[in-house]
Amino acid sequence: MKTLKNIRPDYLIRAIVLIVVGIILAVWTAASLDVMARVLAVLLIVIGAVLIITYLVHKEKSFTISGGFVAGIIIAAVGAWIFANPGKFTDFIPKLFGIFILISGLSNLGQTVSLIRYKSTTWWISLIIAFVTVGLGAFLFFNPTNAKEIAVTLIGVFLIIDGVTNLITAVLVGSAAGRVQQEKEAIDVEAVVVEEHQEK
Repeated sequence: MKTLKNIRPDYLIRAIVLIVVGIILAVWTAASLDVMARVLAVLLIVIGAVLIITYLVHKEKSFTISGGFVAGIIIAAVGAWIFANPGKFTDFIPKLFGIFILISGLSNLGQTVSLIRYKSTTWWISLIIAFVTVGLGAFLFFNPTNAKEIAVTLIGVFLIIDGVTNLITAVLVGSAAGRVQQEKEAIDVEAVVVEEHQEK
């Protein structure tokens, strides 16, 4: 339960949205690509807005938060373009989603930095996840398939994987942050006990 409290809500929301979008793309590939493009555009705009708002409400502008802000602007801009040009978007689905997944992979690298800072022994898992995500994004960008429906199915699968890996990374960071907080609270309690003992 404490781990859930330490998970950043924007990462949790993004992971869930990615998984849902991935399932939609993988299952309903025969649906109208234009309709799917507009739905995806709205979801991308929402994700971008969440990242931007997260940056604005946080007083501490860390590397991860700042990176999320930049990613949010890019994601929201891509979403707006897709909504205005759904036909053109379907011709570039593989490359555009490749870029999106690459950005997500770079964000995972930022989470790896956080794990190292928290001195977590699971940082290497986050690093592997980041490399896998970047690899998936690069595959889509440099090897786009000519068949749109096949491309959409592959993208759906990749987005599901990306969402699941983001969720795992968020849980790892939340767990590490909770552990650090517990250690800090334990030190504070010990200090208070020592002070009370000295006063006696």
